[in-house]
Amino acid sequence: MTTESRFVGNSIEELLVALAEGVREAQLALNAGPRVDASGAPLGGYQLPFLDFSIKVDMQTKADAGGRPVALLFTARDQSSSNQQVSSTISGRLVATPPGEGLPTPRIAFVVGQNIGGKATLSITVANSAGEVLADQPVELNIDDEAGATLSAARGAANYKRQAGTRLDQALLRTDAAGKAATTLSIAAKEPARAVVVVVASIGAFNARAVVGLEEVG
Repeated sequence: MTTESRFVGNSIEELLVALAEGVREAQLALNAGPRVDASGAPLGGYQLPFLDFSIKVDMQTKADAGGRPVALLFTARDQSSSNQQVSSTISGRLVATPPGEGLPTPRIAFVVGQNIGGKATLSITVANSAGEVLADQPVELNIDDEAGATLSAARGAANYKRQAGTRLDQALLRTDAAGKAATTLSIAAKEPARAVVVVVASIGAFNARAVVGLEEVG
């Protein structure tokens, strides 16, 4: 391949990469939408499975006296340079890559207990999309205060702010041979009964959410 051809090829490559980056940013914007409604029910999402495209390319390269390409130009050739015109149509399809590049992805199942004596149990089971149990798997837990305040307001606890005494006993779990792990959420005594806390369990980019009611039942 000549130097000029490589230069044009690199320019087309940059164009396709920019197009793919635009599709990726559009998908990220879709992913940033709310996951639950005001009542805590999950909301559907949107995916871009593929994008068909057709781009007309009309480019020109300019070579200096040494034969090296210096820029993309749309000007007439002069005496000290040579020009190469490239006109074509590029058509194709950008296909979304499945999460995990097609490999089995983690799936986290939550079981949440009620507030009994200021403690609520949180149990998780981790497997992958192929049905295999994930043993000895680290799982990170966090409290989503913003989501908790939104759901609490929908339940009648306006302007809810989690008290310092309401916290996870452990923030990092590791599953056993059966893919299970558990911890507790300590709940402060003066939390409003209608409020809830949202706990997020994460394995890399994959996560699951659980809603814990703060009303003490025993």
